[in-house]
Amino acid sequence: MKEKLSVFITTFNEERILDKCLKQLLWVDEIVVVDSGSTDATADICKKYGVKFLQKELIGFSEQKQFAIDNTSNEWVLNLDADEILSNNSIIEINKAISKKSNINGYYLKRKLVFLGRVFKHGPESKQYLLRLFKKGSAKYDGKMVNEGVIVHGETAKLNADFLHFTARSLEIYLAKLTKYAVVCAENNYLKNVKFSIFQIFMKVKFEFLKKYFFELNFLNGKEGFYWALISAYYSGLKRIKTNEHYKEVKKQLMF
Repeated sequence: MKEKLSVFITTFNEERILDKCLKQLLWVDEIVVVDSGSTDATADICKKYGVKFLQKELIGFSEQKQFAIDNTSNEWVLNLDADEILSNNSIIEINKAISKKSNINGYYLKRKLVFLGRVFKHGPESKQYLLRLFKKGSAKYDGKMVNEGVIVHGETAKLNADFLHFTARSLEIYLAKLTKYAVVCAENNYLKNVKFSIFQIFMKVKFEFLKKYFFELNFLNGKEGFYWALISAYYSGLKRIKTNEHYKEVKKQLMF
């Protein structure tokens, strides 16, 4: 007998690829979308597919996803981002995994990066195994505001088929997304009392580019690989600059 599966997705202005994401989920038993105030067509697209659409202010990504899990109806749950699309092979593997009797409480899925229309064949971003399919009774998010992860108690295993991550259709959209993440990261660093010197920021940016472009083989991904390495270095610096600026803003507020 086939086990029932719930998919949960968190959204904010995701009209770009959401329709394609949901179209590949017509076979699942339930889709839960938690939206943090979209002003584009996100809600209309979700209505088209009859998803369970909830709205909640974004405080942290872990909290948002835990809220989504808590509103699912089935024991097996699958987490996707709105810019991710399951392949046909990954759908077959997921169904097999949740239907067989085993002691496994969670599965890692392999994600492949698509950046500016190019499917990356090289680099760790196209070989990432992410814990996305699990029994919700054995899982809980780690509480991090950014770079959140789910903790699954019990045995886990890996599935082999790729699913695709469509990072951005344009540099403008992607840079805006990174700025938003950098602000959340800065707030998190402030709570941990973390600061960065100019030397630390400089060295981190320099090292991040060298690592991404040469050591992680992104030079084999064409000009898009170069852009990816350069923007990754920029983001590593932006997070640290935003952190230092956040301290200045808090200090100003306390003076008034």
